[in-house]
Amino acid sequence: MIRSLLCLVFSVFFLVSATAENLELKILFTADTHAVFHGSNGGWLKLAPLIKQESADRTNTLLIDCGDTLQGSIEGAFDRGKAVIKTMNHLKFDFWAIGNHDIEFGFPTLRERIKEFNGFAAAGNLVIPDNAPQLPTMKTFERRGVKIAVIGLTLPDMHDDIRISPAFAGKSTGIIENLRSIITTVRAAKPDIIILAMHCDKYRAGFSIYDIPRNFPEIDLILGAHSHQSFPGERINSTWYAQTAAYATELGKVSIIFDNKKRRIVRINSELLPVHPDIAPDSELKLLLKNDFKAVNSFKHRNIGRAQSPIAGFDPKRRFNNPAGLLMAKAMINSTGAELALLSMNSKYELRDKISELDVFRLMPYENTVAVIKVTPMELKAILKEQIVKSSDYYSPVFYGLNVEFKRKNSSLEIYDHNFKLISDDAKFTLALTNYLMISRRFPELQKIAAKHPLPKPPQEPLLRDCMRDWIKKNSPISPDTEEWLIIKN
Repeated sequence: MIRSLLCLVFSVFFLVSATAENLELKILFTADTHAVFHGSNGGWLKLAPLIKQESADRTNTLLIDCGDTLQGSIEGAFDRGKAVIKTMNHLKFDFWAIGNHDIEFGFPTLRERIKEFNGFAAAGNLVIPDNAPQLPTMKTFERRGVKIAVIGLTLPDMHDDIRISPAFAGKSTGIIENLRSIITTVRAAKPDIIILAMHCDKYRAGFSIYDIPRNFPEIDLILGAHSHQSFPGERINSTWYAQTAAYATELGKVSIIFDNKKRRIVRINSELLPVHPDIAPDSELKLLLKNDFKAVNSFKHRNIGRAQSPIAGFDPKRRFNNPAGLLMAKAMINSTGAELALLSMNSKYELRDKISELDVFRLMPYENTVAVIKVTPMELKAILKEQIVKSSDYYSPVFYGLNVEFKRKNSSLEIYDHNFKLISDDAKFTLALTNYLMISRRFPELQKIAAKHPLPKPPQEPLLRDCMRDWIKKNSPISPDTEEWLIIKN
């Protein structure tokens, strides 16, 4: 009897000791919030109470954002992300991995937002073409005596306008390439846990999420972003992976059980906590941003013109000649003096009656600028053929200024003037096109032709929304364009 009792006592003692040696650490994370403050299923105002509840004990918690944070709403565009940084500071974010859309306002603005951020901003694989120090890669935190290294990387293999001299061009290097360059430094810090917060999805050209644990098995946790997809959590070899959906609709929560005696991870689990649609907006955050919202509300409802009849956005039946896209093309020509215009268009938003600043933003929610290059008819054919062949449900080109006929059967393309006469081979044209096309690796023909026109320094080019605003003001009331500039035949 005594022997049994002693065994029971010792068993309880060892169980209590083992439990006491294990610590629970909490990693909370967001991604692709895109400056969304209001929404029926989310937004910062509704996400904030959930973050505050889950991060009440900061002694065992890290709060990480994985980028695409500043841009995506009219609030973000209006103040270039200032209200977002106020929000992140209010919620006491520890770490911010820069996303590709965080760069849209330009590098000087990004530098300003980073200065305003009370936490640590990182993008170790981003090359900023200025004289200031490059952004850091890693920060080490300590929670309950556990040393946690967090690495921050942005979207890999981005590059600036192909026309810009490399000395003035921004870019980003590959994920694996950058990890190889800094892993020795990370190891030297002797962290207990290594987290990679990357603004990157699981698979990209030349990259797979499986490459990371294969090459760097010491990385314990990867927090992903960019694709706007939910991944509650999965083990990939020796590493745990998780990712939240976009627009501040959910909060990622990773629980790490750490053996404090053996200095190793016992278990990792994760879940995605959705924002309940009935949750009340955070009153403290709402008060903090009261003046910011007042200013943007005044701006977004400002009237700039009127549509005489509805001007439809992207429509599968007129995907290459949708009225809203043709409006943008005419606006580009008006602002730049170019003869022709080319842009990508996928917004389904429709302009009706009074046109406000918010309407223009909804039609073009990106900080897309307008470039001008000179092209020959042969070069124009190559550009347009590439655009048409690579078009999809997500992306369709809109062209304005000359009549184009493309035959899918033999991929032949002809360009005609306004009288439907073939364009002479020795003609030359100025083509206005959006910067999003100029930087996309999907269009090597366009890049090759644009590279023939190098620029000594980054150009000061108009924002497409500014072009649209000017054109609408000048031509109001406006009507939809019914012309078919780009005709596709089987």
